[in-house]
Amino acid sequence: MSEKADNRIKSWFRDLLTETGYKSSDNFYYLTLLSAPVLLSIYRYFFMADNFTQYFSAPGNAAPGEVQTYILEFAAFFILVAALPFVLIIGSRKKSLFKGLFSFENFKPHVGKTLLALVFIFAPLAYNSSTLPAVQAEYPLPRILLEDQSLLSVYFLALFFLYYVGWEFFFRGLLLFGLKDRYGAPAAILIQTVSSCLIHLGKPSAETLGSIPFGIVFGIIALRTKSLWPVIILHAALGILNDLFIIY
Repeated sequence: MSEKADNRIKSWFRDLLTETGYKSSDNFYYLTLLSAPVLLSIYRYFFMADNFTQYFSAPGNAAPGEVQTYILEFAAFFILVAALPFVLIIGSRKKSLFKGLFSFENFKPHVGKTLLALVFIFAPLAYNSSTLPAVQAEYPLPRILLEDQSLLSVYFLALFFLYYVGWEFFFRGLLLFGLKDRYGAPAAILIQTVSSCLIHLGKPSAETLGSIPFGIVFGIIALRTKSLWPVIILHAALGILNDLFIIY
């Protein structure tokens, strides 16, 4: 390609970016928005438990058990939605947007309210959810846990620290706190709600539809408390108690 043609292409591209209102100073926000479809699509297509079963299915490989494949899924999920976004935050020098989200000082004034909500709202919701046939057919994810609970505590630890902590860091951390100053809190709440709802597609209808109001409520809670611990605990309690009610 000639230098003249190359310059024309570069000029056309610059003009296109100018017309769209692109600002290089907003690169962090563009990458944050783009991270939702990119990282979540990678997770759904390449790092689900079934993928790990296939990856280890070659002759001579020791295939991991059902519980182990889900732990591998949770670990991959954490890398995609927590570790990689953390690199983006550090590289973009935007740490101030997320200050105190994992701090106990921010969470301390809300411990009592979180426990009350867990006992009187989320535990009953988890019990009601566990009685739905579609939910019983979906959970617990490793079906072996219905018969053998020897790895139950290990599974729940991985579920909490890798999946739920990673989930809330991404949706209520990166997407919410990372975007609210640029686009406003209402828009940021809706962006993370839409994203979290879409990743639920394929789950029981009650869970997918419920992710919409829960996404909004969890977003409001995170903003009001300036902490991710209330939403991590409540979200994890909903999922873990649902599994326990079904198993026992």
